Amino acid sequence: MLRNLCVAVIATGIMTAAEPLPDLRTEPVPAGSVFTVKNAGSQPLTAFLIELVNYPGSYYAYWHDDVTAPLGPGAEKKIPVANMTVGAVPDYVKITAAAYSDGSTAGTPEKVSQLIERRRALLAATRELIPRLEKADAKANLKQWADSLQPGGKNTRSQASINRAAARLLVMDAAARLEAGSAADVLAWARANEKALAASKPEL
Repeated sequence: MLRNLCVAVIATGIMTAAEPLPDLRTEPVPAGSVFTVKNAGSQPLTAFLIELVNYPGSYYAYWHDDVTAPLGPGAEKKIPVANMTVGAVPDYVKITAAAYSDGSTAGTPEKVSQLIERRRALLAATRELIPRLEKADAKANLKQWADSLQPGGKNTRSQASINRAAARLLVMDAAARLEAGSAADVLAWARANEKALAASKPEL
């Protein structure tokens, strides 16, 4: 009985073991930088936060969250960005939080919380986006909405500012898709995103 109990405990420990932070390489390129993110875990990677940490006089953050196309174990993703500072000082650039498809997370608790709260805000914004896309004046409506989400205040690292910026990027993405394609296609994209975010882990 005791042996069986020990085996069960060990098995449970394996199943609930925390995933590691993804590997990150930062390189300079003309007029910008490139992040290469590798999933070092055993589960598909759905979200991560890249930050410029403790660099004098400057701060940078790059948020990635895509539950519809997670990065598989061992896979790499190259992300070009316009910021040149991060490429010049790669030792200061860190992944500080990550989330995986099974609900496991990695990083500091504060940063993980910010990552999940940002996803919760994206779900709320996506749910608001869907009825706006169903209206006849969707293009004008989205432009006005995006304008209303312009950054405000000096504390860009607050959760409210992070959520606001995420919602604005979502609306701008939807507006660009609307310009390039049909309203039906964009509506289908938004509904698929809403379904994926609502089913994502950790639970929202």
